[in-house]
Amino acid sequence: MGNLLVRIIIILLSVLLFSCKNAPAPNPAPVKISLPFPEESADKLDAAIREVSDYLNRQLPRGNKLVILNIQSEYPALSEYIIDELIANTVNDRVLSMVDRQQLNAIRAEQRFQMSGEVDDNTAQALGRMAGAQIIISGAVSKIGDLYRLRIRALNVQTAAIDGQFNKNIPEGTTINALVKSKATGYGVGEAVSAGTQKSTSSAAVQPSNAAAVPVTPAPAPVIYKIGDNGPGGGIIFFDKTSYSNGWRYLEAAPAENEIKASWDTCVEMTGLLVINGVKGWRLPTREELNWMYNNLKMKDLGDFSNEIYWSSEEGWGWGARAMRFRNGEWLRTGTIAGDDAFVGKQNMLIARPVRRF
Repeated sequence: MGNLLVRIIIILLSVLLFSCKNAPAPNPAPVKISLPFPEESADKLDAAIREVSDYLNRQLPRGNKLVILNIQSEYPALSEYIIDELIANTVNDRVLSMVDRQQLNAIRAEQRFQMSGEVDDNTAQALGRMAGAQIIISGAVSKIGDLYRLRIRALNVQTAAIDGQFNKNIPEGTTINALVKSKATGYGVGEAVSAGTQKSTSSAAVQPSNAAAVPVTPAPAPVIYKIGDNGPGGGIIFFDKTSYSNGWRYLEAAPAENEIKASWDTCVEMTGLLVINGVKGWRLPTREELNWMYNNLKMKDLGDFSNEIYWSSEEGWGWGARAMRFRNGEWLRTGTIAGDDAFVGKQNMLIARPVRRF
């Protein structure tokens, strides 16, 4: 009995030892790894610039030529970085094209344009025309608390209309912080600027005093149009103001194949959506412009106008608009109530010949 008890104890001890030897090791305590910077503060600058490029690719007519005029900022290096990335994206995307910065610098130097601050639309248009661009890109980046507000605007060189506006709040990140702390007057080039003296940057980096001068080529002469010439929108010029003011000099009537025959409201909507030869900004002519079209084109057998009735943009009494019969240049008159007889009911199916200023 004693031997049996000893044998049972030995067997139990053996089983216990075997179980302990093959038992899984306890899980080690998780090791906490410290990232170099919190994930939520990861840099978003490049992603925001990519969004700008994608927006411009969608918003602007394919093949349009852009020129980046300036990005205003208290941080020159940040502005130059944004400009460089926008240029690179445009070149690589091959949806739009870009005026070379050296060409813009040459024109700016030749014409003595100052672009260190805000540039008015008339100056921007003049630069765009000289550079052969259809769209001027400008913008600004400013600090708002822990965010940086990026604003990009696309200005139509011919019409002075804003063809696109992009706004984005960007959180602080490693790239932005490095660029903001930089004292260079331009991204990667330029002389140091003492703290507190940074100025708004232009699209051209300030060159150090020993840098080679950029060769200045003569700016292309502006195109001069005459009545009856083909305009940049593929139409025909019917008015010349003789000089540029308020962003325009010429009036252009759309080609005859772009005439619309519909009610007044439909014509207003459809002309506003027209894109001809990549050019936007079409609309119904004013009463005065319709007169010029009749006298300067129709009376000279230019522009392929019919003898039918053409809408103007001038409304009256809520229900009507002015319209001219191109058979004889007379304004249509309906109704008998004093003051009403100069307007035609908007529901009539008349012709609209779109026009634009540039």
